[in-house]
Amino acid sequence: MTQLILFTEVENEICILLAQRINPDKDFYLKLNGPGGKAIHEKNENIDVCVIRKCFEEAEIVLRNEKLLKIFEETCYSTKEWKAEPCLQREASHIITSAIYIYPLEEPPRHTEPHILGPWNLYKMEELLKHRNELIPILEENIELIDIKIKTYEQDILELPINAQKLEEIKIKMEKQPQRTRETFNFFNDIEIEMPEEEVPEIIDEQFPVLALNFGKLSSFEIQTLIKYKKKIQELIRPLRRIEHKIQTIEKSYKGFKYLSIFDKTERKIIAQRFGENPTISELSKDNTILHKFQNTIFEFEIRKSSTNKLTYLKLRLSKDQTQINGTTNGKQTWGFFQKNYSKLPLIK
Repeated sequence: MTQLILFTEVENEICILLAQRINPDKDFYLKLNGPGGKAIHEKNENIDVCVIRKCFEEAEIVLRNEKLLKIFEETCYSTKEWKAEPCLQREASHIITSAIYIYPLEEPPRHTEPHILGPWNLYKMEELLKHRNELIPILEENIELIDIKIKTYEQDILELPINAQKLEEIKIKMEKQPQRTRETFNFFNDIEIEMPEEEVPEIIDEQFPVLALNFGKLSSFEIQTLIKYKKKIQELIRPLRRIEHKIQTIEKSYKGFKYLSIFDKTERKIIAQRFGENPTISELSKDNTILHKFQNTIFEFEIRKSSTNKLTYLKLRLSKDQTQINGTTNGKQTWGFFQKNYSKLPLIK
């Protein structure tokens, strides 16, 4: 099992990216965690691959191996398959390995799993050290270690074998460059150097991660090669950004109209035109036809909450069992109940 700590600095304070677990049927309900989860042991997925996969699934952030630092790993006997509850060997039915990784936050996360996680938010390390009980157990027990390792990250990451080898290769290549590249790797020393863009050599993709990791010690010459590389990347991704924007617009509209599933197919277009995306029960109830239609209908429902425990959405589905109920029964209720208790919450399916 893995946990990833994405960290950044805001106003000289270390902050980490966390989300609240909002599925009451899952372990550690309402606790804060980072991206991560269970390795697919049926496919022999190792924990490094697992944390990279889970980060993309849960936040749509792509990790690079050379910047991913594992700071904690522990294996113990457990009585449960996916929960580390240490026990004696003779009592154990499973062996659980838990790991914590850290990685610099370089892009905004996406809220991809709203059914199990609240929105991603930045939390100050100083506050988490005081309120560690709000974290899932593995983070609660190791929050001081996380704090220390974030502070020493730049040095620790350069010492990884994958980066040490690449740094040596870059150093050899840079030594072959004109004398503009200084041994100090400090652009203050040669900040007066300005080359015409056509004379700036292009770096290859493999060189970028090492230069980026060493950003505090770059020469002016190296920085100018990075600027040229940036322009090249911008040209490459510009069409993808347009595609992404279009898909996001389509996705938002699709999710906003999911509530129409509670209506007959012949009604959906008219309802959509009248009420748009994510209407509330209160807004729909102003239509007497809708009010009469659902007066005795039973719905299955879920209440979505934000990371601060604020109610955000009401999720409705027509119940297959339309037997009359009294009070709350296994997540089922009538339209009147929603009018009374959740009339202002936007609808999703």
